[in-house]
Amino acid sequence: MDIKPPSGNPPARHASGPEPRPPRLSLGEALIVEIPKLDIRLKSVLVGFEVGGFLLIKLSPNDLMGMFRSETVVRNPVTVKFQVKDAVYSFNTEILNIVSNPSKLMFLSFPQRIEELKIRPELRRQCALSAMIMLNNDIIDMLIVDLSARGCQCSISTSGRNGELLRKLMHVNAAIEILVNFPETSERVKLSGRVRNIGSDGDKLNIGVMFEGLAPEAGARIESFLSRSPSPA
Repeated sequence: MDIKPPSGNPPARHASGPEPRPPRLSLGEALIVEIPKLDIRLKSVLVGFEVGGFLLIKLSPNDLMGMFRSETVVRNPVTVKFQVKDAVYSFNTEILNIVSNPSKLMFLSFPQRIEELKIRPELRRQCALSAMIMLNNDIIDMLIVDLSARGCQCSISTSGRNGELLRKLMHVNAAIEILVNFPETSERVKLSGRVRNIGSDGDKLNIGVMFEGLAPEAGARIESFLSRSPSPA
């Protein structure tokens, strides 16, 4: 499904080449729906559409949206985000209807345009986000000390058994899954990636991670955190 620009005069084309095509939304696309009025974010999947009419999305079974009566949220503005490779996209729409049975479904008005969220990949922000990884079924606590759209730097204590596990199992190019708590939510978000560098600082191990195969929700959480952080590193 291609989202076309609004009707009217066609956009001007530059001499350097044609206008870039908007991203293509496909059935099964994972979407994050933000409803400012209710201050909630919902996981969903695109399951149907009518071009120029509506989008039909299926909500996660764990979301509470089905508890709201349709008439209380109809015509509420929402923002929808999704990820294609390393880019995060967004569009504004509104709720047309909600169906609770036999599945939690939401009808959204068909968007007029999709915009790429402009996150400078090189922008890194200092932080202190509590996180953890699993090594041999052991939970290892860590801190994410800086974060960007492409990766993060983590600090892990090497005292006690942690040090033994880390020295044995952590190496450059190892796949890693970090569970992190962002300030705006109590839900843990999984950041997938690979270890790109390892260094030590006293009783701390510093690990540089490049993200790889991030879920759309994780990309949206990072984008939200970077946009709200007070100052760049």
